[in-house]
Amino acid sequence: MAHAETDTLTQIFSATEKIMAREGFHHLSMHKIAKEAKVSPGTIYLYFKNKDELLEQFARRTFNAFLCVIAKNADETLSFFEQYRQMWWNVWHYLCDNPMVLANVNQYRSLPDFSDICAEAQGTTYWDLFCQKAQSAGVLCDLPSKILFSLGLATAINLAVDQAAFKQLWSNEILENVIERTWRSIQK
Repeated sequence: MAHAETDTLTQIFSATEKIMAREGFHHLSMHKIAKEAKVSPGTIYLYFKNKDELLEQFARRTFNAFLCVIAKNADETLSFFEQYRQMWWNVWHYLCDNPMVLANVNQYRSLPDFSDICAEAQGTTYWDLFCQKAQSAGVLCDLPSKILFSLGLATAINLAVDQAAFKQLWSNEILENVIERTWRSIQK
């Protein structure tokens, strides 16, 4: 993909993200996205045949970026707890460093095909593989990785959303305590 093409796609996806945060997913239109991205509506149609295709690719891009965040600095030589701790902090820092992503956390679930995109990846993500290995080693309880995610890493998402919404700053000490407690909740 050419550099100019990548830049244009980045502008389009960034505009989509901004409008979602400001007005909500249901208020997206190709015209609004083009205006926000500072491109002509015709330019968007060079990349996407319609809004549904744009949103599907946006959802894939968003989901894949999140998967990369979870796997960042992965080190399988660490204990399972330390690997979990690294993933938890990855999610936390990503959300705190990306206010648009944080603002849209709940909007993403409304995207067409988002649940299908998540389901397609089921069993193949870094988190899923981590859970499988930890379960095989007798470290994690025998629950589906999706439930383990909800009990574990999703707490980072929920606390980051709460911190932003309620202007509540959590100390590293409290967050480390949350990491330890959520880890215990998914242990065997």
